[in-house]
Order: sequence, then structure tokens, then C-alpha cells
Amino acid sequence: MNNNETLKKLHSVEVEILDEIVRVCEKNNINYFLCGGTLLGAIRHKGFIPWDDDMDIAMFREDYNKFIEIAPKELNKKYCLDCYQTNKNCYFPFLKVRKNNTLLDEALVSHLDTNKGIFVDIFPLEKIENPYSKKLRIDALLIKNIWDVILYKYKIVKDIKGCRHPFLARLLNIYSLDKLKQKQLKLLEKQNNSEATTVCSLIGAYDYRKEIYDLKELIPASEVTFENKKYKTFKNYDYYLTKLYGNYMELPPKDKRVNHMPKQIIFDLKSKNKQ
Repeated sequence: MNNNETLKKLHSVEVEILDEIVRVCEKNNINYFLCGGTLLGAIRHKGFIPWDDDMDIAMFREDYNKFIEIAPKELNKKYCLDCYQTNKNCYFPFLKVRKNNTLLDEALVSHLDTNKGIFVDIFPLEKIENPYSKKLRIDALLIKNIWDVILYKYKIVKDIKGCRHPFLARLLNIYSLDKLKQKQLKLLEKQNNSEATTVCSLIGAYDYRKEIYDLKELIPASEVTFENKKYKTFKNYDYYLTKLYGNYMELPPKDKRVNHMPKQIIFDLKSKNKQ
């Protein structure tokens, strides 16, 4: 995305969506944390990473499930919850809150008949008793490979050879999309132990072993400034960001400063359709 004005407007809509998520969370006693590139932006830039075009927050599984239950009723009608539970054509195993009457059309999913409104991502964090066990390693492998096959079935991945483990992908490909999504959700749900002192993300952008965190470093939440507003994040955000990015205050080289580069963004579909 090369148009600075469009990117600025996109950022404004994403903050609007985030504020609605926060409103629902605060009303219903749900914990949330700025995470990933959004938290990095808050610490390094006091707002968006200048070239970034999305927002990420995280919730512990119990809060995440509570949000799924109440969001369809609690969200303002301008917004909607997009996930396996609310959209049969959803292709990702986490949550998006989208703004209705908008479009962010990404090249890889342009062919899909599904909700493509501007969004904020919400990722679950699992409380894991033994994050280094062989059992979890197998479950994590299945979770990611099921996602690969879901992407293949939706023609987002063009060739099954492009999956992480093509042989396993071919075995999983015999199942329907509904069965794959159900199996993946069950694998994610069963990991949680409310007494565990270790947390990890099993569906993030990285190998889950990179995202294993001591719970005591994450809570109680702290506050950071993002785009001149205060939001919650992890207690020890330096610990989190260092694990994820290393020397996170150092800017990446210019050729690495990329975003999702959507094909098209429309901020008001009704007005667009009238033209």
C-alpha cells in the first residue's frame, strides 16, 4: 500500500474497531492485550508502525471464548465477529472483528465469497502445563497442518505441495472443511489448563516454541500509549517483544518494511455502490 492518505484512513478505522472491542471487553470484564506488531508499534512509535496496515490483540482462552459468546450480542451493529463459529466461509482459526459496509480485499482471498470488511485480529493464548512435551509438539503440528489444508481447500494455497508437510496434508485432505475446523478447534481447546503457569500461541505467525511465555511476565496487565490513547498490554512487554523480535527497537531494512498490500480498500460500500 503506497498511498499514505489511504493508509492513514485505514489506521483510523482500525483504531475505531479496537475501541469497540475494548468497550465490550471492559463492560464484560474480559482481559485483552495489545500484541505482535501493534504492541511493537506502541513501544517503538507510540502508535502504528508507519508501514503497517493491521492490528493484533490477544486474549487468554477463557476470555477469548467469552468474547465469542457475547460479541454477536454486544458489538455495535456497525461491527461483526468473523470466525469459524459465525461464518461458514471463514478460513482462519482465530477471530476478526470487522467493520460492516467496508472492504479490504487481499489478493490471496480475492476469489472467496466471504466477509472482507476492515478488521482487527484477536488471537487466543493457551495456558499449557508442559509446553515442551512431545504430545504438544504433535498437536501443534496437526493444528498448523489442518490450517494449511483448509487454505488449500479454499484455493488460497494453490498446490498441496505448498503445505508445510505435503504427506500429512494429503491424509488430512480427505476430511471436509467442517470436519477439519471442528478437529482444529478441539485440538486448541484441549490444551488449556487453568492452573498452568506457562502460556503459548499455537496459531500465531511463528512456530509455537518461539511464543512460549511465563504467565507471571504477562499479568497483571500494564498500559501503553497507542495513537494518543491508553490500551492494555502485557506486564513485561520488553520480555514479550524481545522473545518475539530480538532487538525490537532497531528498524528493519527498507526492503523488509512491507504490509499486506491489499488489492482494494473501500471505506463506504454503500456510497461506492451508488456511484
